[in-house]
Amino acid sequence: MVAPSKFPLFHLPCLARNEVLKQLTPIEVIILSLCSKSAYNLCKGIQKKETNGGCCGNGNDIELKFSSRNEITMTFRDPRLTTWSFYFDDSIDSRSFKVMNDLYTSSWTPKEDPVKFKIFRNERTRFDHNLRLFTTGPDDIEVIERWVLYLSDLFNASLNKLHLNTEYFGIEENKRIINAFGTEGSMTTFHLENGNVKGEEDEELIRWTLENQPARRHLTLNFLPNEGFRFDFKTFKYYFWDIKIEKSKWISLEKTFDINSMIIKLLGSSFTNNDFKIIMNKWKDGWNPNWSSMKIEFSETLDVENFANEYLSDNEVDPEFKPLLNVFAKLNLRLGGAEDTIVYNVSRPDKTVLTVRIKENIADFILYNLR
Repeated sequence: MVAPSKFPLFHLPCLARNEVLKQLTPIEVIILSLCSKSAYNLCKGIQKKETNGGCCGNGNDIELKFSSRNEITMTFRDPRLTTWSFYFDDSIDSRSFKVMNDLYTSSWTPKEDPVKFKIFRNERTRFDHNLRLFTTGPDDIEVIERWVLYLSDLFNASLNKLHLNTEYFGIEENKRIINAFGTEGSMTTFHLENGNVKGEEDEELIRWTLENQPARRHLTLNFLPNEGFRFDFKTFKYYFWDIKIEKSKWISLEKTFDINSMIIKLLGSSFTNNDFKIIMNKWKDGWNPNWSSMKIEFSETLDVENFANEYLSDNEVDPEFKPLLNVFAKLNLRLGGAEDTIVYNVSRPDKTVLTVRIKENIADFILYNLR
């Protein structure tokens, strides 16, 4: 039997050793870092130099997803756009070995899934890597928190995306997740989901979660509470880049005026043609929305013919701006991606222009300031 070869990594000169470490995959870096404290510090030092030396910002991003199964996804900045995912399971495999306290795995060989993507219309294939881990302690959240902190420190990474499905966790567990992983300052994206809102306790938890979530750029909400549910959007701490609400029947038209976001998307709303008219009248009367762009999926097909002349008449547009607005119209029509998308431009005396793109029951409102 031939003995396995041993590579004298720690006996190499510093420059040569660093070059070897740079060739390791993230999983190989993790394995090496778990060998000893000195190995950990060595790997951490190399990763810090690599991330700080890039042109796309400092550090890697970690996305943490709590759903029917817990998932940590690390997205590394490299030319292959590779992602490395860790899936958690509480039913430990008999072949498993220890990673750290209360955390095990049965293999360090990740599963590879081919993913097709396009660069400049050329189709390419990358491989996403998935590794299953097993938790054995009484507190899964605490184990996952330790693992996230370990990876964050090792790879000079930050947890910037949190996806939470509150349906699968108790009230106190959900609050612990927000308190444990909602690090204010690094979190940019939060996705809140619940496919089975049962009563007042669930609704109160949703309110608490929205008021305490720390994301400051991107927010997605996907839940349908009971009739009468209310949330005060003024309690948000930040002005978001975009807010997307998947099932927005619970939002009244008046509440949309309180949403502070550059871009708003309301899908599955209960709004009607009358609400469309209210929006147009409010804007024509001088209202300056908090948003620059808003998309609404109405509950019925918009009756454009009946109110086009009254609310979207071309003769309202200052002739001085018509050439520029024609450019906007053509651009927005192309963005619509369909010939049956109708585009109107409406101007106000303050030289603000509202472009409205309409297709069946969907309307996009886009603001321009020509001053």
